[in-house]
Amino acid sequence: MKDAKVIDRATRTATTPTESASATGTDPHTAPQPIVGPAYLPTPRDPKDVPLADGDARPEGRIEQLERRLRQLELLVWGTGGDDATELDLTDPELVSLAKAAEYAQTLSRMLVTPRVRAACEDTIDACREWHERYNQARDTAIAASRTIATTCADQERHREAAVAFEVARTELDALRPRRQRVLNTAQHARLQLAHDREVRDRYGRDIADGHRAWATLNSRLRVRTAAAVERGEPLPTWLVESLGVPPSSSAAEWRELAIQLLAYRITYAVTDPVEPLAGEPSTRDSPRRRQWHRELQRQLDAWRGGFPVRH
Repeated sequence: MKDAKVIDRATRTATTPTESASATGTDPHTAPQPIVGPAYLPTPRDPKDVPLADGDARPEGRIEQLERRLRQLELLVWGTGGDDATELDLTDPELVSLAKAAEYAQTLSRMLVTPRVRAACEDTIDACREWHERYNQARDTAIAASRTIATTCADQERHREAAVAFEVARTELDALRPRRQRVLNTAQHARLQLAHDREVRDRYGRDIADGHRAWATLNSRLRVRTAAAVERGEPLPTWLVESLGVPPSSSAAEWRELAIQLLAYRITYAVTDPVEPLAGEPSTRDSPRRRQWHRELQRQLDAWRGGFPVRH
């Protein structure tokens, strides 16, 4: 306050040489000049009012991101205690039920033919049908020609034409007969596969559809659960931080999707290892689905740790 008074007094008493001369009357040719006060500066604008460039974050949002990252780094350095266990690793009976329904549907789906196998079966059946048409046509032609040959004289035109037709039909039959057993067997196998597929769909179609919906619901809830934990800066499980690192910015979809798949795997197979996300490689006694899923997740983890793009 004292400094402000001094400045104000100095401003009022300060004069230029011209002003001094006018006041004393030593320079009659110069008119009196106004006293110039301190420059007026407008109030600075609020940073929130300043338009942001595309992709820029507001300072307060950036600070929140940094604080969240700092909390995750502290958890990585010091670890988490039992009292700080996050909701991600707590077993939810409803999520377990969804995971089991999805696993059951996957087991049933393995009994269905794949689109590629279905197409191959249909092609095999069509090839068998074509073989039968060609064989029946050649056989009928040979029989009709032999009858004409038997009822006509050798010098007649009909006899000669029938002889030529008979030779062509016999050549065709000779080429088709060696393939007969293979064509019939493969077609029969294809029909059995498609019949089994229809039986499974008729008997378990509803369970398979329910399981697919359960899988979609499980992924959706885990996605919401993971996003909320990261946004609130909750302590994450040690196995998740050790395997994927601290959560990146909210735009890093790869981190979230891989974390969700790891959570779904652990819930489905009751994995409780606090450090290893997959808890070792499954044995031959485990389901083919688990062994395949484990290989795929391990591949994605290796790609993530190696800094390569993760392909789901």
